[in-house]
Amino acid sequence: MEIVSARDFRGNQTAILSKTLRGESVLLTSRIGTFKIIPVDENDTLTTRICEGLKEVQLMESGKIPKKSAKAFLDEL
Repeated sequence: MEIVSARDFRGNQTAILSKTLRGESVLLTSRIGTFKIIPVDENDTLTTRICEGLKEVQLMESGKIPKKSAKAFLDEL
């Protein structure tokens, strides 16, 4: 497991993110806390649902489908 500071992460993002894609664990430390960096994969259903919701909002804004309330969106989750 690699532990990197926020400063190091900003300067080496590509290398650090590549490590996570290879399955290595990376912890990011900052003044506000410590975070585990992991890649999002196709099994991450929440991310998929959020992306689908954003596409639906874009279709509503373009007038291609009827608009929904925020409550209706939340009820679908």
